[in-house]
Amino acid sequence: MAETHHPSAKRGIFFIILGMLIFSLLNAIVKDTTSHYGPIQLAFFRCFFATIPAGVLLTLRSQWALPTPTQWKIHFKRAFLLAIGLSILFIGISKLPLSNSMALYFSSTLFLVLLSYPILHEKIGFIQAISVVVGFIGVIIIAKPTGDVFHWGAIFLVSGAFMESAYNLYGRLLSSSYNTFMLTFLGSLLPALVILVVLPFVWTTPDFEGWIALICLGLGGGLGQLCVTYAYTHAPAGVLAPMLYSAILWSVILDILLYKTWPTQSLMLGCGIIIASGLMIVSSESRRKGV
Repeated sequence: MAETHHPSAKRGIFFIILGMLIFSLLNAIVKDTTSHYGPIQLAFFRCFFATIPAGVLLTLRSQWALPTPTQWKIHFKRAFLLAIGLSILFIGISKLPLSNSMALYFSSTLFLVLLSYPILHEKIGFIQAISVVVGFIGVIIIAKPTGDVFHWGAIFLVSGAFMESAYNLYGRLLSSSYNTFMLTFLGSLLPALVILVVLPFVWTTPDFEGWIALICLGLGGGLGQLCVTYAYTHAPAGVLAPMLYSAILWSVILDILLYKTWPTQSLMLGCGIIIASGLMIVSSESRRKGV
């Protein structure tokens, strides 16, 4: 068993932002290629090849360890949450415009706060809760969802975001007494095995570029997930929730660098609100700990 981690909000924030950068870069690289494959197949590659970065670190550090019977139960809960959550999330994205999908996906930050008490028994401060709501308003301003947002795709997206939030919080529950890298390894391998049961029925054979894109999806996802998992071992969910919005900021930068697309006034206003919500969280946490 690993030693219990001592929470460090600043370290947790750093790794959650780094994880969001990796995911944003990954989305920019493979967003066109992966559109040719079904959501279940995408979810499989995302999970299966994500085990490699964690497996390499486990080998280098000689930290392979099996969970206890009680921990196995939580691991399998996470496996089904991610296998189903990723698949229906991809279905939702395929059904809705990108702006709608973006706004709905970031409802996960609200779910992190809502689920942190029943799963982790963590109390969320008033300022933290308000900051999450403020950050979500910023996302709405950026995405400008249309009136047809209550589409079947929206239900898939919100459900997927809900399951991913529960998956991450169960990871934090395990991280207090378990190896971070082993946690990430099993958190990718077990969902892949769950998806493998149905994969033959939805398989599309990739071409060479497709193989590269799908493998990169998994490897990049693994690196990003390591950062996210590590972040949850160092900071409470309420602190990390607004930091997930940094994916929007990275996407703006990538749009400018790769596609020469400059931000609109609504985008700048929304990003300003998101940044403000993050600063409110950091300030509240620092005062609480007397930093």
